[in-house]
Amino acid sequence: MKLFIKYFTIALMFFAGLLFILINLGYIFRNKEFSGPQDYFKKHKGDIDVVFIGSSHQFCSVSPMILRDEYGIDCFMLSTSAQTVPMSYYAAMEAIELKHPKKIVFEVSYCANDFRVVTDEMSHCFFDGMPNCKARKKALNDLIDQKDRLYYDFPISYYHERWKELSKKDYLNDSVDELGGTFYEDVTYNPEIPVIPKEETSPMPEEMEKYMDLLVELCKNNNVELIFYVAPFNTLYDDESLTEDLFERQRIFNYVGLYAERNEVPFYNLFYDIACLNIDNMTDWKDRQHFNHNGQRKVTEYLIEKGIL
Repeated sequence: MKLFIKYFTIALMFFAGLLFILINLGYIFRNKEFSGPQDYFKKHKGDIDVVFIGSSHQFCSVSPMILRDEYGIDCFMLSTSAQTVPMSYYAAMEAIELKHPKKIVFEVSYCANDFRVVTDEMSHCFFDGMPNCKARKKALNDLIDQKDRLYYDFPISYYHERWKELSKKDYLNDSVDELGGTFYEDVTYNPEIPVIPKEETSPMPEEMEKYMDLLVELCKNNNVELIFYVAPFNTLYDDESLTEDLFERQRIFNYVGLYAERNEVPFYNLFYDIACLNIDNMTDWKDRQHFNHNGQRKVTEYLIEKGIL
């Protein structure tokens, strides 16, 4: 019996060690190009007052470091690249479950996109590093096909062929800061953004509105203040069809404003506040659709001045 216990203990320690190695290799092998904030979020101790959710338009528009260091706001940027509306709903669920925020700020630009996930890479950006919590389990069951879930439970099974590409950067997590924020120094000239009248509207995709309903209900049931806003952006390049696509997205954002009013959620459409933001098209853009750190500071300070944060 003692011999059995001895070998059982050795085997248990071996498999525990193997699991530890696989988990750490999973982190190292992950593609850091789209590395998100989840690793820092699960390390953050204590509750968080304000959590930001949404896509890259969110983390390129607001700096949690400025909010903490200059305004004393306890916050975290839980937005990720191509974070869809369903993903944002589950990000809010995760935040409420783990950090009990008083306020959730949702940048709603992805309300104009009719899809639940974008690519495998973007899905891994959202799920990799996400704490093992009820929200993660529900999100995986809802958004990821059963046949693909092993890749999310054990990311090394998805990234194992990257071993030839590994570099020093793969051992670090420096794509975001400790609050999930970004700091982009790239500068691109962005021409003036064309804007339609506020009266023009188009409904958002039906499934996206259903997830918006779930998000509103989730926050109300947990006494969390929910705020919507949309950051301005331009077309990828000059093209008539892209301009019409931009106008259609703006119509949907105007509809979101009506939706927010019906649901008693504050909404701020910054397409109509571009002049107030004092954006310099020569210096404040990372690319034609995202702010760099100069524009990010201006948007952050504007949200403070308006009393939104």
